Amino acid sequence: MVEERKPVEEFRIKSVFKSKRGLLHQYKSLILGDQSWWALIKFEIIITFFSWIPGAFGLGLRSLFFPFIFKKTGKKVVFGRGLNIRAPHKITIGDRVIIDDNVLLDGKGSTNQGLQIGNDVYIGQGSILQTKNGDIILEDQVNISYLTTLASTNRVRIGARTFVGPYCLIQSGGEHDYGSAELDLGRSLPLEIGEECWIGAHSVVMQQCHIGNHVVVGAGSIVTRPIPPDSLAVGSPARVVKSIAKSD
Repeated sequence: MVEERKPVEEFRIKSVFKSKRGLLHQYKSLILGDQSWWALIKFEIIITFFSWIPGAFGLGLRSLFFPFIFKKTGKKVVFGRGLNIRAPHKITIGDRVIIDDNVLLDGKGSTNQGLQIGNDVYIGQGSILQTKNGDIILEDQVNISYLTTLASTNRVRIGARTFVGPYCLIQSGGEHDYGSAELDLGRSLPLEIGEECWIGAHSVVMQQCHIGNHVVVGAGSIVTRPIPPDSLAVGSPARVVKSIAKSD
């Protein structure tokens, strides 16, 4: 049975305008969810004083102070400048992770686990990892190139040693009912991408279009159906054009 999450309207940015509470409370809800005011003060101090500092000095200060705002942070984590962070209490980061400049890390939700980033992971400049009561799991040695978006209202898991090229979109959820007057949100289904895959630049992978281990998806492809292991898939929609053997 396919898991579907609860409606995500309350986790969309525009939902803050429906609240009757003050602007500061709305800001706290957007950035930190149901966390305490002390958590907000700590978050604001660390972000204000350390997020913008350039060079090695800034990297050193962020590696020292940023772990205080996340749920868990491993050893030797590199935080770039200008990170946009939401719901950090739902973000877990492993060892030797590099998060480049201007990345969005958003783990918000009420019943989700949030973002789980394994060891030796790289997240490229300007990329977006965003949950709306969903989960995103990056296993060890995953490489997310620059300006790529991972969006989840259910569950996105990317297997170990998988490389995702620039300008990609990978998502669970995201469907809209085009027959409704206001394009209401549709289904929210999971997405699994296997180990040792290569997702080419400008590719789109839709929910429930699971990708097996050791798959290459050609640049510019749109994946609208599952792809079996050990395959090369290209096109829009992506089709398997060749089986590929894993080298020893």
